[in-house]
Amino acid sequence: MPVDIAVVHGARTPIGRYKGALSSAPAHRLGALVIHEAVARGGLDLGAVDEVVLGCVGQVGPDAFNARRACLAAGLPVTTTAYNVNRLCGSGLQAVWSAAQSLTLGEADVVVAGGNESMTRQPLLDYRERARDEVPGEPIVDGTISLVTDPFGGYPMGMTGEVVADRYHISRQRQDRWAAESQRRVAVAVDEGRFDEQIVPVATRDGVVERDEHPRPGTTVEKLTSLAPVFSENGTITAGNSAGINDGAAAVLLMRSADLVPGAAPLCRLRDAVVTALEPEIMGVAPAEAIRTLLRRNGLTPDAIDVIELNEAFAAQVLAVMDGLKLDPDRVNPNGGAIALGHPVGATGTVLLLKAAYELRRTGGRLGVVALCIGGGQGIAALIENPGGTR
Repeated sequence: MPVDIAVVHGARTPIGRYKGALSSAPAHRLGALVIHEAVARGGLDLGAVDEVVLGCVGQVGPDAFNARRACLAAGLPVTTTAYNVNRLCGSGLQAVWSAAQSLTLGEADVVVAGGNESMTRQPLLDYRERARDEVPGEPIVDGTISLVTDPFGGYPMGMTGEVVADRYHISRQRQDRWAAESQRRVAVAVDEGRFDEQIVPVATRDGVVERDEHPRPGTTVEKLTSLAPVFSENGTITAGNSAGINDGAAAVLLMRSADLVPGAAPLCRLRDAVVTALEPEIMGVAPAEAIRTLLRRNGLTPDAIDVIELNEAFAAQVLAVMDGLKLDPDRVNPNGGAIALGHPVGATGTVLLLKAAYELRRTGGRLGVVALCIGGGQGIAALIENPGGTR
């Protein structure tokens, strides 16, 4: 459904490593910070926001109240409604799209949407049922591991990367080359300050976190080649060519473009979004069909897109999607991706939206696509436009 929604402004936290700099910060506190910052950057009062929509995958216990907790912690009035979205890795982008749908239908006038996740702080899960005392197998499960486990195959999500690498003939060498390039591009972006404007610092009990923690500058193909496969003895997926387990949050302020003050220039405009699905074991290639459908519906070809932010769950799936759509590698993740930056699952979709919007503004490009694979066999893709683009 094509729309015309203004992404007025937005912000993200730095992305923290697993058990790293943001590990002491609950997810709702990270969410509150970016909600408040997105509204402030948009020049609105907190009371102007009608609703908050947040993507979050870990929603156990008090985190079931995640969006509402973040909303109130951000200082929004108690009359502001809020709800969680869980489309797994696509949650942060789905939250933005759900907000856009509400705006298009006239159900709200101003919405803050985004995502927040603390993968570090997931609880241990006790699968013993109240109705009976015993269950077969080990009842205690690591909540973080459960977020990255495919319930259909009963294996770590990395095994879907192995399936994709095998089925689409993506070699270990190509994967490591892409991973090294992702690290290189992020290092350049950091050195040139390209992420600085996107990031709002996070004050923790251990100090203020101002920069992404996950990148490893100086990573080379040679170093990556030395890493052992993680999921299969003869496999190709390693810790070095996969996304990390991370903490972080991002949010954007949304309005109908027609409601903007005349002459106001939003960060970007959201034009459309698509969700598609296929077999769970090849979930990594699902963005290909989502992007294909999105472009077809809007009368576009890949050559018309200036920036493509494609989430790097695994280098293998990124390369398979690029091969399938014949994408220009220079336009895909020009400032690096999740292999280097990390992947706080509920937030990543909004992080990528911000990256694409800022890159379009920096380069003068007009159109961008944001896409993510989703565990369970889904893909999501969104089309954005830079109103000041000249291409």
